[in-house]
Amino acid sequence: MHQDTAAAAFLRRNMVLQLMLLMFSLSSFPSVTAECPDKCTCVKSNVRCAYQELDRIPDLISPDTTDLDLRFNKIRDIEPKSLTHLTELKILDFINNIISDLKNGAFANLSKLQILYLDRNTIKSIETGVFNNLTTLEELWLGSNSIHTLDSEMFKGLTKLNTLYLSDNMIRNIPPGIFDSLTSLSILRLDKNPLTCDCDMLWFVNVLKKIRDDNWFHDRNWDATCHFPIKISGKSLVEITENDFQCASPDVIEVPENKTVSVGEQLQLSCKAVGNPAPSITWAKDDIDLELGQRVQVFQNNTLIISKVERTDGGQYKCVASNSLGQKSFEAMVKVNGLAENGSNTMFGVIPFFIIIIIFANCVLYNDIL
Repeated sequence: MHQDTAAAAFLRRNMVLQLMLLMFSLSSFPSVTAECPDKCTCVKSNVRCAYQELDRIPDLISPDTTDLDLRFNKIRDIEPKSLTHLTELKILDFINNIISDLKNGAFANLSKLQILYLDRNTIKSIETGVFNNLTTLEELWLGSNSIHTLDSEMFKGLTKLNTLYLSDNMIRNIPPGIFDSLTSLSILRLDKNPLTCDCDMLWFVNVLKKIRDDNWFHDRNWDATCHFPIKISGKSLVEITENDFQCASPDVIEVPENKTVSVGEQLQLSCKAVGNPAPSITWAKDDIDLELGQRVQVFQNNTLIISKVERTDGGQYKCVASNSLGQKSFEAMVKVNGLAENGSNTMFGVIPFFIIIIIFANCVLYNDIL
């Protein structure tokens, strides 16, 4: 009996010892998040899901994740708000997937994101504003895609961005002002794009030259060459000059004329300009840009039409033609007369009408007295 009790005690102590050894061995492994997506490996705040042939962003990604690796999968879309809970994310990697477009909201709420890898996808279109909330972003990789056009607002607000890769795409033109807000930019790759070096590109050429003259320019960091026209194909953008093109500042060939219109009528002012690059035309009234709407419209031929003219529409109108080489403006004075044609609706028609009424009333009263 005593031996059985001793044996049982020994067995219990042995089990406790084994349990303690098991707990110790488990504690020596790297900590794993409580939730980890299927086919992924989660170590601390890093989630690794590369090379898993995933066709969508996995569920159950911890909100504490700081590094999300989704490289070499088959993800087609980044659905808007699908990543909004990852507020601590600093690195997001989508290299080598089959993403074709980027929609607004795809990166919503990622206010701490510093590096975004999107190279080697099939991206063709990028909605305006898709990156605008990424105020802490330092590196943006968009190389080796099928991007054809860049929007002038695409990188607005990315003041901390220092690295931007746009190489190996289908970009032909660089819209004016697209890099204005990138005050920290030091590396821009535009190589392997079919850039058209014409007068529309001249503004960018001048920006590159200014950067070079400011002594922090590095050719390898701003690598961009002309693809068209053929005569300067392969030439670096910083090597071309205005003499390589036939550029011209705006010249207004049809100027707006002074006009007098009546309230309720339609006002039409014409303005046509030529230049290379083709100038854009804007309208102002009394040196304030016109607010367009249903009543005030500017048509494709740059004609200004104001329907149902009001008294306040009178004033000095200005047509401004602008391109990267300068601007030219012409003014026209518009005078608005009072309410037209139907005299009974004008001040000068209403007053006589009341005078007749008063005279008639006086006559009736005079006859009654007699």
